[in-house]
Amino acid sequence: MEPINCVDRTRLLLISKFKLSNMFFGWWMVGLGAFVTSINKTAVNKGFPVFILPVEQFFGATRAEVSLIFSLARAENGPTGPLAGWLVDKFGPRALVFVGATMSGGGFLILGYSPNIWAFAIVYLGIITVGSNIGFSYPMATLLNNWFYRQKSMAMSVFHALDSIVPVVLVPLVAVSIASLGLNATFTIIGLVILGVVLPLAFFIRDTPESMGLTMDGDPKITDVPVEVSESGDGSRWIAPVEYELKTAMLTPTYWILVLATAFRLIAKAAIMLHIIPIFVSVGVSEQIAVLAFSLLLFMTMLMYIVIGWLGDRFPKNWVLMMAAIFGTGSFALLAMGFQGVWVVLVFVLLFSVADGSAPTNWATLGEYFGRKTFTRLRGFVQLANFPGVLLAPFFVGWWFDLHGNYTLPLWIFTIIFALGAVTFGIMRRPLPNPE
Repeated sequence: MEPINCVDRTRLLLISKFKLSNMFFGWWMVGLGAFVTSINKTAVNKGFPVFILPVEQFFGATRAEVSLIFSLARAENGPTGPLAGWLVDKFGPRALVFVGATMSGGGFLILGYSPNIWAFAIVYLGIITVGSNIGFSYPMATLLNNWFYRQKSMAMSVFHALDSIVPVVLVPLVAVSIASLGLNATFTIIGLVILGVVLPLAFFIRDTPESMGLTMDGDPKITDVPVEVSESGDGSRWIAPVEYELKTAMLTPTYWILVLATAFRLIAKAAIMLHIIPIFVSVGVSEQIAVLAFSLLLFMTMLMYIVIGWLGDRFPKNWVLMMAAIFGTGSFALLAMGFQGVWVVLVFVLLFSVADGSAPTNWATLGEYFGRKTFTRLRGFVQLANFPGVLLAPFFVGWWFDLHGNYTLPLWIFTIIFALGAVTFGIMRRPLPNPE
């Protein structure tokens, strides 16, 4: 008998622990992936609005300049998408997490020494954002798509809910740190936390269920006989995963309708979320209340991830996404109407959390329709198609505010865009089961 090496011994240990816990190991990947992502997400994805005003004041920059930097960061997910997709497909999610965490954490350490706004921009965009995209966004979506099929929407939603818990707690602490310790010290602390927490935990990530002798969703190993699935979302009957080649998927009308609908959703969100705290301030609340409202939005979105994910595994995903976009349209229209007071912020938080909570189901739809083989690259091209809008939308909002001192026209424009997204999701249909 050949000796068992360290890798096999680790795998056997993990499998034995999983069996003792009587829980599908994929759910451990959901929890682990969510935690490591949440550390990075606090600083890069969820927490960036608290940096807008401090960065503007620290460097003496205009709202448009700061908006350009952070909108480029949001939009950079597009240009890096095809590259990140190729890297994840070639090397697997775990390897990319190591690379991304090193870049993101190291970048924050360097960011604390930025002498001016443009040095800040180079480090933030060239190191931190690239590291975040290739090390967290794409690898984690691929990890979940690899481990789940029937429960894909719920798995992705639980992941996003869990990775939102830490930002709900830490984003206000980041704001307090900026106010008490200063911007540079806060950047240094963030970098040390990312390097000290994420890198050790990345060793425990397993890229696929097959790598541990398991199957998607923990189902028994049976013959690959396709079983019909009804559009009602009956979880007991489902289609075996259909693997589309990249070219074949991109030739289907469904893919491009999904690209367009996703673009409407992401562009509208990118335009407003970068400015959400200043927008809250513009409706008559203090900056402190605006930060608390933003934290409440993160918390409500976390809850909505679960609700929308549950619906997405039981009803046609396109209809679930359409209804969520209708809620988003209503939230933007409320802000555009010019009402003042805390109640406006609270109603917006309730409505928009439903729309934002649909994000995991949006990506689960891509995985359900086109399979695992080219999922990351297909997602990368979706993000690439969004790049111009996601880049220009927040910059336009900041430019308009600098020129006119209000957000009224941009809010109406992106209300219409959100509505177009609802219509586009509504007409989307699942592609034919046979990709040939």
